[in-house]
Amino acid sequence: MKRMKQLAALLLAGLMAAVLPGCTTDSSSGSGAGGENSSGQDTLVLGTSADYAPFEFHKIIDGKDTIVGFDIELARQIAEDMGKELVIKDMEFGNLITELNNGTIDMIISSLTPDAERAKQVDFSECYYYGEQVCIIRKADMEKYTSMESLAGQSVAAQLGSIYEGIVKDMMPDSNLVSLAKMPDIIMQLNTGKVEAVVVDRDSAEGYLDQDDTLAIADFTIPYDENGAAVAVKKGNSELLEQINETIQQVTSDGTMDQWIEEAKAMDDSSETE
Repeated sequence: MKRMKQLAALLLAGLMAAVLPGCTTDSSSGSGAGGENSSGQDTLVLGTSADYAPFEFHKIIDGKDTIVGFDIELARQIAEDMGKELVIKDMEFGNLITELNNGTIDMIISSLTPDAERAKQVDFSECYYYGEQVCIIRKADMEKYTSMESLAGQSVAAQLGSIYEGIVKDMMPDSNLVSLAKMPDIIMQLNTGKVEAVVVDRDSAEGYLDQDDTLAIADFTIPYDENGAAVAVKKGNSELLEQINETIQQVTSDGTMDQWIEEAKAMDDSSETE
């Protein structure tokens, strides 16, 4: 009898071990690139740095902290076209390519410019956005900083790991580069006088100006050629890249992307953004 009880206990333990793992899957936690959620639907895992309005940023919607922006809308459309559920992983910009190559995310959409150095590490889609690089300065300094040369000897900030770091290094060699991970921290450095300028995309710059009338865009151009944004996937992931390019071609040709950009700009309200 004792032997029978032991055998029954072992069978029960085996059944529980077989069942429990299937009950613990949670798509919201991002269990890995290309996984499944609890309903069995395939997931597509997006890596982004949600501190860069209007591309991707946090906003309180119906009392809930939500990641929004036109990059996010593009990611949702790609997932929908593939019949997958989107999972968003928010992380520091400088970690995105590492996480992609580690396999913890499937794609990067985060205002990522497809420059030659990055192309050695990842494969890029067609560009879905073209912008312009500018300098944000304090409005009181408009007459002081009238060219890139006028910032010689001054501290100029850029986001860590971004193309803007390279712009400061290569095109403002006499300025002192200050690299920080998060854009809100960079803008705070400008407001408190710890840096004199911030190099950033024009659309993002205009969003900060809408929120802070003490800031302005410097009245000079930054002649930088590589100014588009594209989606990055792991080297060799041609199947995913093909689907992404199909979606990009559709949303850029039918005006959907332009609509998303305008909607994201309208949502970028400092009173409701974290």
